[in-house]
Amino acid sequence: MGIIRGGLLVVVSVLLLLSFLVGNVFLTLSLSLDYDNVKSELVPIVKELVEDEMDLGQVIEEHYPFMEEYCENNTEYVFNEQGYTMVIPCDVVLQGHDAVVIYSIDALVEEIYYKDYDCSFWDCLKETEQPFFLVSQKAKDYWLGKFYILLVFSIILIALIFFLVEQKTNLSILVGILLAISALPFMKLNWILSFISEESFLQFFTVFFAKSY
Repeated sequence: MGIIRGGLLVVVSVLLLLSFLVGNVFLTLSLSLDYDNVKSELVPIVKELVEDEMDLGQVIEEHYPFMEEYCENNTEYVFNEQGYTMVIPCDVVLQGHDAVVIYSIDALVEEIYYKDYDCSFWDCLKETEQPFFLVSQKAKDYWLGKFYILLVFSIILIALIFFLVEQKTNLSILVGILLAISALPFMKLNWILSFISEESFLQFFTVFFAKSY
């Protein structure tokens, strides 16, 4: 009976370690996709892409005289360009051409992040016309949902370990050790990410963005 219990304890402990490891991955992915994190990385990428694909600066320069005139009696100026609807507050228009460009890029990033992608996670992932899906609210929620599933699974495994260990006081020690081991691969995560430059992200999204037009 002791051998069977010991074997089950090893199996459940290994499963708990794997659950911790994968759960850490899912949680890290979700946290990294917070809007503020995405915005800081995505603004220069979107700026480069819209200048190449839409020539946004030139578009706004052409619209700007009409913006100024329109904003004399209105609160916002609306125009559409390549499927993107730009709503520019008139107080931004009055700040000048550059302010309108900056506001438009920020608005595009927000629209991309919060876009209601009409597909499941893996279907969106397969579609080359959805390159920005990977850094969207939908992707963040997907990874967070997977983390919660593994969290529940981990709690169930911990409960099983409680019934399998002979000394109940060893439960916290065992779980603590497994948590510590699962955290080790993430100690070097920043070092690994440091090799992924902004230019790499820009090249990736440029390729996929070009395929969608």
